[in-house]
Amino acid sequence: MSTYWRSLLNSARVFGAQRPATLLLSGAAVGAGVWVAQAEWRRQQQRPLQAASGAAESAPLASTNGLAVAGQDDERQQPFVPRFVLHAGAGMIPHPAKADRGGEDAFFVCERGTCMGVADGVGGWAEVGVDPGLYSRELMTHAKQASATCDPGPHAPQHLMEVAYVSTRARGSSTCCILCLENERLHASNLGDSGFMVVRSGELMFMSPQQQHEFNFPYQIGSPDSMSDTPQVAQRFSIDVRQGDIVVAATDGLFDNVYPDEAASLVAASKERGETAQVAAATLAQFARVRAADPTHLSPFAYGAQQLGYRFFGGKMDDITVLVAYVEPVAGNDKAQAEAAAPHPAGAGSNGGGADSSSSSSGGGTSKL
Repeated sequence: MSTYWRSLLNSARVFGAQRPATLLLSGAAVGAGVWVAQAEWRRQQQRPLQAASGAAESAPLASTNGLAVAGQDDERQQPFVPRFVLHAGAGMIPHPAKADRGGEDAFFVCERGTCMGVADGVGGWAEVGVDPGLYSRELMTHAKQASATCDPGPHAPQHLMEVAYVSTRARGSSTCCILCLENERLHASNLGDSGFMVVRSGELMFMSPQQQHEFNFPYQIGSPDSMSDTPQVAQRFSIDVRQGDIVVAATDGLFDNVYPDEAASLVAASKERGETAQVAAATLAQFARVRAADPTHLSPFAYGAQQLGYRFFGGKMDDITVLVAYVEPVAGNDKAQAEAAAPHPAGAGSNGGGADSSSSSSGGGTSKL
């Protein structure tokens, strides 16, 4: 690693030896019996998707420590008035071999600053002559269009994912992670090995788990001929956030090469230096690219592979897409600024874990490359 990146990490107070294995969630947790039941499961899932939010019909779960699986009633008597928004920036670096066609990742950030998302086109489609980036880009385009008329709420990310899914006509398949900010609550739907994290005061408060059928074979939504999963299996979250929190959403090009504590420290250091979210995203994406090209780095991907008995060393070259967003009050909103300045109760918004207990796997799909 160059002196520049080493000094940057040191200034960000990264603890180099700490590599929490619990954050490296591999596909080994998928039970063997799921493959036997996949045909019956798919028959049950193939019903028309409802256009309304909450189409997945998940059972409501109570909030615990600021985190809950979305499923609560989202009816409002008054129009939504945002008090906090996501000031977001993006860093995107395609795989060198895919740069000529723009890579296979895609993202969106809605103009209102309340929703954003990332998608990673599954590279295996290139083997049959299909550009994997076509599906992910169209998926994110439809999600952004739907976000213009969708108020953020517990069901909003799932609604956007389902609308984008039924609207996309390109062949292919993709992972998908969509987040919506409802003032002090961040709602998310995540399907596959893309994901998001929440950073507060330089510390990692929450990181979404990955969904994989097996190692390097993520959950994915796709065209009818893809034999992929459906949006209903996405894991859904609602998390307490505050002014000053940093939200990072990214494809696996980040998470396969950069450990969570490193990513949290780097974006926190960028914010402390007064850098914009755009600069923070670009810096983190570039750091991930340096790690991906390092054959001596024990990357999270290499660590996970070795735990399962594979011989793999170094980083994993891939498309890298990073969204960094600062949670900030809407400009001119004195009430939001006053609330943000007030002291918070001890333990408020603490990190937790949780996933939709109804999430299950489906058969088929395409392994990632």
